Amino acid sequence: MRRLGIFVFYDKSGIVDGYVEYIITQLNKVLDDLIIVVNGDINEAGECILKNYSTQFYKRDNTGLDAGAYADVIVNLLGEEKLSQYDELVLCNDTFYGPFVSFEEIFTSMKNEKYDFWGIDGIKRNFLSYIVMYFCVFRGKLLKNGDLFNYFKSNVLFKVNEMADAFALLQVGLYYTLTQKGYKPGLYTYSNGYQSKRNPDICVLEYNLPIWKKKFFLKDNYTDEICDKLVAHLESKKLYDTSLMKQNVKRVYGVEIGSEKKKFIGTDNVNQPEIKYSVPQITYDDINHFVSNHRQIYIYGAGSFARATAFVFLDKIEDFYGFIVSDEKNIKDRDIWGYPVIQASQVPPNSSIIVALNYEHSVEVLSWLGKNEHFFYFWDLK
Repeated sequence: MRRLGIFVFYDKSGIVDGYVEYIITQLNKVLDDLIIVVNGDINEAGECILKNYSTQFYKRDNTGLDAGAYADVIVNLLGEEKLSQYDELVLCNDTFYGPFVSFEEIFTSMKNEKYDFWGIDGIKRNFLSYIVMYFCVFRGKLLKNGDLFNYFKSNVLFKVNEMADAFALLQVGLYYTLTQKGYKPGLYTYSNGYQSKRNPDICVLEYNLPIWKKKFFLKDNYTDEICDKLVAHLESKKLYDTSLMKQNVKRVYGVEIGSEKKKFIGTDNVNQPEIKYSVPQITYDDINHFVSNHRQIYIYGAGSFARATAFVFLDKIEDFYGFIVSDEKNIKDRDIWGYPVIQASQVPPNSSIIVALNYEHSVEVLSWLGKNEHFFYFWDLK
């Protein structure tokens, strides 16, 4: 059994910190071959560090983000024939601290599970489920028959320009396409919809998530209480050398873990509410029914939900006219994947619209758009 790993590194300053070395060290223990990809710049010292862990070292522009890096390596560096020589492919990036359980233990626990692809965590819902792609493993026939290669070649390479594209194409789109083909997905852990970037304490302590997403340390996500609680747990149980994350957190986010002073000036950093991922109150069948009864359809929204919905249903919509954004919103892109983006005031009368927004924004749109048989909302709005 041969297992290949693709590890993607990105740091805006091009610095390789110790937490990255720890991920790669743990990863190498379960791999036969490792390709390290640098998205963007890296300093000389960092390049020397990464080359200590693999002779297969690849630098590229940060085109397409991590999704673009995975696709570039799979399609252009490996190719279909070489990919098919492996039995498992591991995709991993540097957007987390950990693992708090060794990859050896994780792979041992997943060894006998009959999954065609699996990840460390994911989102389960009736619509737009996915594996969180900071870590994902693909097995067996997926690598041998061209299905994985062809997906990356046709749907990811050169098509991901921002995070909303990555969500739609790498996470939701890939999961949907593979499960529709009959492939079985799986998860090592399931955090019950809690976000590691907002409630890592719940994810780790209650649901045994073995990583901590770095985005927790962004100003809008961070709280002292959660940070201190989880660091104390990791240190008391000796699950992770927290000095590795402290070094990176201080350099990148300006947070001094363990310091008595306020981490972020101007925020209270106290009571972070428990936040789960949004769960649209619809199913694929609900949208299929709407699509089958309407022809000229717009999707209201240009973010992650909208793009994921478009990807899944483009082949089912008879006449897809494009994406809608509110009038007060500046149109950053005049098109998405070749389909026009227009403002709400430009929508022709009697158009059919799928409102693919989160709950809060859907309520705002409902206040002026209203409800009728030509409008489909993700949420049960009153």
